Amino acid sequence: MGRDTQTELFRLASVLIATAALGSCGNDSRGIRYDDTDKGIVMPEPKKAEREKCYGVALAQYNDCAAGPSTDCAGTATKDYMPDRWKYVPAGQCDDLGGSLIRGEPLPDESGAR
Repeated sequence: MGRDTQTELFRLASVLIATAALGSCGNDSRGIRYDDTDKGIVMPEPKKAEREKCYGVALAQYNDCAAGPSTDCAGTATKDYMPDRWKYVPAGQCDDLGGSLIRGEPLPDESGAR
């Protein structure tokens, strides 16, 4: 088989493969169809973690959000453990961390007294 014949066979094979591929892309009733009524799988709303604002436990620049008129949002605490700056903690753990659920309330000292 000569070089020209081999080249022609490759071209013919390429054309046949391309034609077969395009033919399989036609309007086939067995294919998957999507329209405006297909909404897919409906996922449930994710549950939010049980958490609470705990004042006085945030480290400097690690408070979670605005604490009052002098702040605009997260990361504005200038000192550690400021009683008017809060951080989200898992529900029920604020007292264990030495914080308060009430803004500006005096925090416990080493003995646990407020």
